[in-house]
Amino acid sequence: MSNQYTEENLIRAASFLPSEKEKEQQMADIASASDPLSALLYSDDRETVLYGIFGDVPDYDNPDMEILWDEVLDADPEEIYEYCFRKGIDLFQDDGKPVPGWRDIAVMLKAIEKGILQLA
Repeated sequence: MSNQYTEENLIRAASFLPSEKEKEQQMADIASASDPLSALLYSDDRETVLYGIFGDVPDYDNPDMEILWDEVLDADPEEIYEYCFRKGIDLFQDDGKPVPGWRDIAVMLKAIEKGILQLA
């Protein structure tokens, strides 16, 4: 099976990560928040990437999504990287590490593929 994706038409997950300036602003906002711990918990790069790509995050209260999560956790990471690439998403940052939430991205792609999730 040939891969229809090239670097020109891949979604680069790392492009949805906040810039250093945005991270500094987030940290300043957290420091000045009335509840800094709570603010820190909600400043998640994983969610930033997921919202950027899909406009949503996985609903792990849904048993079907939990099954997909288990599939992704049990799979070899290399298989997941390849699966996401075949589906059009490059998971890697410039430093060669996968983006935060790379497994969540795979779960979302599998949910779309299986018809569990439909994005507008």
